[in-house]
Amino acid sequence: MDFNQNTRLLVVAAHPDDEVLGCGGTLAKAITHGAQVAVLFLGEGVSVRFPYGEYDSDEFKKQSAVRIEGAKMALEFLGIKDVTFNLDRKCCQFDTYPLTTLVKEVQSHIERFKPTILFTHNNAEVNIDHGITYKAVENACRPTCPYVPKEIYTFEIVCSGSWSFDSNFKPNVYVDISKFWDKKLKAWHCYQGEARPFPFPRSDTGLEALARYRGMACGVEKAEGFRLIRRVF
Repeated sequence: MDFNQNTRLLVVAAHPDDEVLGCGGTLAKAITHGAQVAVLFLGEGVSVRFPYGEYDSDEFKKQSAVRIEGAKMALEFLGIKDVTFNLDRKCCQFDTYPLTTLVKEVQSHIERFKPTILFTHNNAEVNIDHGITYKAVENACRPTCPYVPKEIYTFEIVCSGSWSFDSNFKPNVYVDISKFWDKKLKAWHCYQGEARPFPFPRSDTGLEALARYRGMACGVEKAEGFRLIRRVF
């Protein structure tokens, strides 16, 4: 993965915070090397914590506002200004929407931003929205579609990936984020209320354990792992 001033990197994420968890260190590194980065969130991230259909309470509105504010702060800290939110699509309910609506949304952003690299979820995690996001990107990136990026990678999300009964995510590309770890962690801290004490995977210790584990696989202190889906030379 080569980052430079010609790099246009699009992240297609299911929920706000997935971008930092999955590739926050890599995004910081890419921007340092001059890359332009855009982030598309296909849904919001808190409705799953409330009874189905009961989204009018003050507490729901409060938690939603906190999550969005956290995303804005995290992305601003990383230096990302091109951000699109879809707050109408509910968390862990992507299966209730026609897949074509997600596909067209991804396609419209690809056509607008014209990425050279695309990051998205892998299809082997517990969270149903992650798998559907993967399918939407897969459909949107058919080789006959215009402006399809030359490089497509999937990332991993702790919790969703950690708790899968039969995870088959096997990274084959690693990005050394040793010098960008502190920046990733600070971006994560912008998402108030999302971390819990270790051994919860999204604790500071849990996130660092994964970064060090991926780092050991490629001989560096800390890394983020990706799965190369397609690369056209």
